[in-house]
Amino acid sequence: MRLKDIYIKPKIPKKLEKLFELSYNVWTTWDKDAVNLFLRIDPNLFRKLNFNPVEFLHKIEYEKLQKLAEDKGFLYELKNVWDKFSQYKKYRGYYMDKNDNKIYFDKGDLIAYFSMEYGLHESLPLYSGGLGVLAGDFIKSASDMGMPIVGFGLLYKYGYLNQYINEEGYQEEEYVENRWYLKPIKEVRDKENKPITFEMKIKNYKVNVKLWKIEVGKIPLYFLDTDIATNSEYVKSITDYLYVADRDKRIEQEILLGQGAIQAIKILNIEPKIYHLNEGHSAFLIIERLKKMMMEDKLSYEATKQIIRESTVFTTHTPVIEGNEHFDKDKITTYIKDDIEKLEIKIDTFLVNGLIENSTKFWLPALALKFSKYSNAVSKLHQEVSKKMWKEIYGELDYSEIPIDYITNGVHIQSWLSNEMARIFDRYIGPDYLHMADKSLWEQIEDIPDDEIWAVHKTRKEHLISFIRNRIVDKLEARGAPSTKISELSNILNPEYLTIAFARRFATYKRANLILHDKERLKKILTNGKKPVQLIFAGKAHSADKMGKELIKEIIDFAKEYDLEDKVVFLENYDINVARHLVQGVDVWLNTPLKHMEASGTSGMKAGINGVLNLSVLDGWWPEGYNGENGWAITAGERYQNIDMKNETEANQIYSLLEEEITEIYYDKTGAYYPKNWVKKMKKSIYSICKDFNMHRMLDEYFYKSYYPAMSQIDLLEESNHKEIDEYVKQKDIIKEKWSKLYIKFIDSEFEKKDVSTGENAKIDAYVYLDNIDPSLISVEIFYKYDENGYKVIDMEFLEKYEDSILKFTADVEVKGYGLEQYNVRIRPSHDMLFESNPEFVKWYFE
Repeated sequence: MRLKDIYIKPKIPKKLEKLFELSYNVWTTWDKDAVNLFLRIDPNLFRKLNFNPVEFLHKIEYEKLQKLAEDKGFLYELKNVWDKFSQYKKYRGYYMDKNDNKIYFDKGDLIAYFSMEYGLHESLPLYSGGLGVLAGDFIKSASDMGMPIVGFGLLYKYGYLNQYINEEGYQEEEYVENRWYLKPIKEVRDKENKPITFEMKIKNYKVNVKLWKIEVGKIPLYFLDTDIATNSEYVKSITDYLYVADRDKRIEQEILLGQGAIQAIKILNIEPKIYHLNEGHSAFLIIERLKKMMMEDKLSYEATKQIIRESTVFTTHTPVIEGNEHFDKDKITTYIKDDIEKLEIKIDTFLVNGLIENSTKFWLPALALKFSKYSNAVSKLHQEVSKKMWKEIYGELDYSEIPIDYITNGVHIQSWLSNEMARIFDRYIGPDYLHMADKSLWEQIEDIPDDEIWAVHKTRKEHLISFIRNRIVDKLEARGAPSTKISELSNILNPEYLTIAFARRFATYKRANLILHDKERLKKILTNGKKPVQLIFAGKAHSADKMGKELIKEIIDFAKEYDLEDKVVFLENYDINVARHLVQGVDVWLNTPLKHMEASGTSGMKAGINGVLNLSVLDGWWPEGYNGENGWAITAGERYQNIDMKNETEANQIYSLLEEEITEIYYDKTGAYYPKNWVKKMKKSIYSICKDFNMHRMLDEYFYKSYYPAMSQIDLLEESNHKEIDEYVKQKDIIKEKWSKLYIKFIDSEFEKKDVSTGENAKIDAYVYLDNIDPSLISVEIFYKYDENGYKVIDMEFLEKYEDSILKFTADVEVKGYGLEQYNVRIRPSHDMLFESNPEFVKWYFE
């Protein structure tokens, strides 16, 4: 016998129906007035329920709602929030075209965004960490800016792990089932009010998929769910856990996200122009797009591949090759072979798109890169790492030409700025920062009085410490700890002390324990009678990461063994709520990854906009953010390859900075009741990070670097009925047939004959065999590299053809710079689309 689930809507007074409607839009979780509206009803219950407006209205006493329905003050406040929300939804986003005309977005400009996780709010645990929180901020800012985006993800029954620390100091995990009817998410229903489901095939079994939707301001986010009655128990479990360890189930999740989302797009009658893959997890959507265009639109494989490429954006977030999603080639084959062979494509022909030379692994990011014209890393430094990591994909291209751009991450300011700081922003900057990324807005931060900044910071720090004390007391009481222990720890941390936070995933490369390198020296710093310091740690280790769990235990043991439990705190179950309190309340944000191992990182940005000063290795975003006045850089270990030496020198630098500079500035209140020089650095932090690392700036870059050129190209292709694609396929066939026979016979270069100085020209002649191909199909070029990243490509002019089918080309190189430089001559297809899509069609003279 099985009882059927039914949903009963809570009873809401008619005058408060708009409050109920507001609760189902995630906008209410980041708009300060909306949050305060719910807090006014019952602040204790709202906090207890993790600021979840839907669950709150399901559990609040009806009598209390009845009283509010007759409270003129509350109704006035509700009307103001509703009017604000209505105006927000009416805002139309726009862009400036190539002629500097303002063009408003319309439904034909739709961008589909795909992500394995979304960190929208703590009440929606569909995220594990930075990737998901970034995706959540991305969607929120798109809504603020009126950018037409629709998102797709998976609905996880249990989400990611909940963390608790046992008596021995080790992390343990528990998974709590999400009760979706108590969260700001709804089933997608058809005109007859029935839940929309569809059927797809994964491997050899049938999968029924149900669709859900979260409203994020103006943006719809759709989620695919297999936990429905019509599925087998195994299929139901596909969407149980985020980042499941089982490799088959991981593939199945990613096929569901990629191919399933494309099927959902068709069912929902959505017509995206651009497809944006946030990491490689969703790369299987390429297969579904191939199926649609080849089977329904009757296009060839080469034409379809090129259309997909022109309309796809890919963002890579992973700086370590093994951290990128990959599977055994044979395992992947069992999942995709049927789909690929239905398209009359040999499976090996398709698998090449995901292989790296001499590897039997199929890499989803490689597949995404080969089918994406617009690819980007997430910081300038990460661009360098990514180019080196994926260089084999790009054949004979020089490193400088590898088409992986960078768009440095940003943060959604309204989600992470404290209420108190937001009020200051509203007063001194005005509300324009909600919709615009105009850098000149932020200059007004200098006008904010120092004492107001400090007063806000003190308030937030007190809130943070109160929050931590309450969490620790609740934990101890729940575990039946002795009253003496509860009393002892109920007053941990001091709001007057310099407070440093380290909060992030506990992976070994992030080196959470670097500051513990010399425990005796650290203890002296923490217990300095005149300049005391306290440390707050938070973060989860992956459930299978034993070394990450040992890092957590080391911190907890250090606090106990050195009698520092009042000054060194590990905060359990790091989530968006904990993160928000930390970034708004600590003094210093510590970040100590091994350099080149952090793609970007955004927690330091969130701290920085609240006036928290970063103390960080120059990795990820910090090399672009650090200016010498807005925090500190950890650089001492950069010259060492040996990890032990690197750890020792960087730990010592941290200690020296704390002893000689950071605590000196923080505790120096000469001539004022607050540390003037510290506040000066706080304002530099707020200004520089708000200006350059807000999510609106990031979305602007995505639009003008990727979305806009992709949209323009797709429009041109559609207007011409894909004539350029037809020409591309025709020329590719010609060049593919002849390519092996083409070569550069020799070159005659003035670089080899005389000394050339800056500003002078050097003539180069090239003699090329083209096997009677029309010379207009081939470009002969000089590639001149005058520094590590600076280069010029000079087209060579055809002069004459000789009897042996050798063609002569010539060009002059204007010399730049001085010292050791480089050049080479190459041939490649003259059709730019053909060259960009097929880097294997490049031959150099100097090999």
